[in-house]
Amino acid sequence: MDEPTFFSADSHVNEPPEAWERIPKNLRAHGPHFVKDPAGKKGLYMVFDGHEPDPVGMTFTAGVEKVPGGVRKVIENFTWEDWRGPWDPVARLKDMDLDGVKIEVLYPSMARNFYSLKGDETPLQKAGLQSYNDWMTDYCNSSPKRLIGLGLLSALDVAWSMEEMKRCAKLGLRGVVLPSGLPDELCYGDEEYNPLWQLAQDMNYPIHFHINILQGRDRMAARLKVISKLQQGRNALRRTILEPLNLLTDLVFGGVLDRFPKLPFVLAEYDLAWIQPFINKLDGSLLRARSESPDSPTIDALPSEQVRRQVYVTFQDDRAGVLAAESLGMIDNYMWASDYPHGGATWPHSKEVNQAQFQGIAKDIEQKLIWQNAAKFYGVA
Repeated sequence: MDEPTFFSADSHVNEPPEAWERIPKNLRAHGPHFVKDPAGKKGLYMVFDGHEPDPVGMTFTAGVEKVPGGVRKVIENFTWEDWRGPWDPVARLKDMDLDGVKIEVLYPSMARNFYSLKGDETPLQKAGLQSYNDWMTDYCNSSPKRLIGLGLLSALDVAWSMEEMKRCAKLGLRGVVLPSGLPDELCYGDEEYNPLWQLAQDMNYPIHFHINILQGRDRMAARLKVISKLQQGRNALRRTILEPLNLLTDLVFGGVLDRFPKLPFVLAEYDLAWIQPFINKLDGSLLRARSESPDSPTIDALPSEQVRRQVYVTFQDDRAGVLAAESLGMIDNYMWASDYPHGGATWPHSKEVNQAQFQGIAKDIEQKLIWQNAAKFYGVA
């Protein structure tokens, strides 16, 4: 077998029921619990009281052909023993070797449902995130040289998240995740988040955002349903293009990158091509606005300068984005990822995918994107 050559900057664990055993019983009674064939559905689902059930099998669909009904079949017939790698760290290493992946940065799967909680459910959210962080630590400790874990924080309680971030660092987790989308009344540029950004900068502890982790919105609200063609298109646009653009706009024009210029941020699973118009257009728009309205508040550095300085983006299969990396000056900011074991994953064909998308690209650039950038970012020798 060939020596693994890839560093995946965005892979996932699929958390088994054991991940939630540390949640106090009085909170866990409201979720999460697992229900087989809930009303009107078939398969195993993770359920919170008052929220849309989430099918466990949907996160086990890497390598499943996207033929009509193919993913639904996996969902409806799922059992934990069908595929151990996503939740068993020992079995996982074999899957990594098969795909040529040496090291993975690990994001959640089912734990993303805790971000649908809000209001009176905030204590359950925090307890669930903390239970996940402990379980993730144990998971990575089974192979610490190959598995890099990230902790989860709450956007609803800054003081709690500051303490949890310090605890995550002591546990050995290598960064933290926050929801990539907030309710309309909240913005990461708000002053209330400044203490969190300051602490993360002082700790040199990177902040991560992942596609479709939205505060206060059920992940399954628009999925597995009969919807119109227009809804399908709008959902895809929101998820893959508008979500990262809105997030990055808040970080840049909300002044976060200006105020905390040494704090690194990772945007995971959005791919690359969308960032080109952001860099190309917003610099010019900002310069024009400064000229037209010189008395208006503004940011110090141009958006492109801020992004190159401290924003990192993961991608899976995006040849157009790879081809533009050098011309945009983003060679040091992009990190390849497999997204194992989710439906958009390149697993188990990452070798073929990378061979195709890096065709004609200089070897030194390829090595940066598939290994060196992530290795440097996460302090791997």
